[in-house]
Amino acid sequence: MDPHIDDRSPSPSTGPWKHGTIPVLGLIGGIGAGKSLVAALLAGRGAAVIDADAVGHDVLKERAVRDQVVARFGEGIVARPGAAGEGSEISSETPEPPPIDRRAVGAIVFADPAALRDLEALVHPPMCRAFERAIDRAVREARAPAVVLDAAVLLEKGWDALCDHVVYVDAPRAQRLARLAAQRGWTEAMLTAREEAQWPAEEKKRRADLIVVNDGGPDALEAAVDGLWSTLVMSPALPGHPPRAAQARTRGPGPAARGQPSPAPSEASKRS
Repeated sequence: MDPHIDDRSPSPSTGPWKHGTIPVLGLIGGIGAGKSLVAALLAGRGAAVIDADAVGHDVLKERAVRDQVVARFGEGIVARPGAAGEGSEISSETPEPPPIDRRAVGAIVFADPAALRDLEALVHPPMCRAFERAIDRAVREARAPAVVLDAAVLLEKGWDALCDHVVYVDAPRAQRLARLAAQRGWTEAMLTAREEAQWPAEEKKRRADLIVVNDGGPDALEAAVDGLWSTLVMSPALPGHPPRAAQARTRGPGPAARGQPSPAPSEASKRS
């Protein structure tokens, strides 16, 4: 069997993509691998990027969701005037109820799998609806050649059902930890806790249609993203014939280092 990105075959009446006119790329990756950087590079090529973290932050500001989350986790997660911490800044004059301190919530849910499941049950359904609206808007406006859904738990939550292809951004764990320590002050224990809240990396890579390995310099990553763009966006498949799966690497000799994708596992091997 020829290696395909997947076996989903859109109807000829809707074009080669699920949403009709442009592809939707699901973007996932190892924590600290550079997923957000790849998203920015894709945005620079004209893609409409949906940032799941930003959508989640907006959802937590919705009154109904906020009240449900506070009811579940208690008033201790409510930001106070002058409180420090990302997402906790409020004005003492605001007529709205004080927002949720996302750091306080994170400290609870990443130490308690049951609490994490409860939080996700409250925020993920409205997030998915927001994704659908954003995708529909991008397709309707027809200004972008592709949509990118940047979501760390895309596979775990089934959001890949919204996507035509899934791209995984990878990097060695030691390199990821060094980046996170420098940028966010994370320890290895903090990285491990967050990794354990997601699917194993190997399972995600097995399900991805294309892998970008970000362990080189900026020029190498640019070249790899060029290869990704050419493979998944600029060379659309005919209806019923998805493009060949590929792996774009940012290191090593040969064409792949210059952004020319090399073959990834076939669909048959991905399902074994």
